[in-house]
Amino acid sequence: MGLIKVESTELPRVQAMYRRAFKPLYEKYHDRLTNPYLESLSDLHAKYRQPNSRFYYYQVDYQTVGFLRLVFDASQQIARISPLLILPQFQGQHYAQRMLCSAESAYPGVRQWQVDTIAEETKLVHLYQKLGYRQVSNRCDEVQPGMHLIYFVKEIK
Repeated sequence: MGLIKVESTELPRVQAMYRRAFKPLYEKYHDRLTNPYLESLSDLHAKYRQPNSRFYYYQVDYQTVGFLRLVFDASQQIARISPLLILPQFQGQHYAQRMLCSAESAYPGVRQWQVDTIAEETKLVHLYQKLGYRQVSNRCDEVQPGMHLIYFVKEIK
């Protein structure tokens, strides 16, 4: 069980995972600006090539159950999670929690973890709060009516 580095040749598979995992949110909000469901393969390649970007599968018993991308600042002490996904058939089994803990363990030098999520998706908000992320109180962006992005940070001492 753990994080497995994604190779550039596997980006079509990552794109397919985006489509499966983010389709319900796309159908609910019809968000064309921020939803990874619409991410093109060329955009994925561009993000993959960024020197501060890391792509990982999350595997359990040799089966891929999720994916996350980490984006680091120049000091490698701040990491942003964007995006994180668990495939639909594996949701509700605490894999997102385990994946986040694996990421934190893999990068012990990171002092601050950052993530954003949809405020209206209470399960997602609860996930981050349960893992010690605190909401950035003065930051909330309206993507469209009925859909807001909120931001979380987790400080590591």
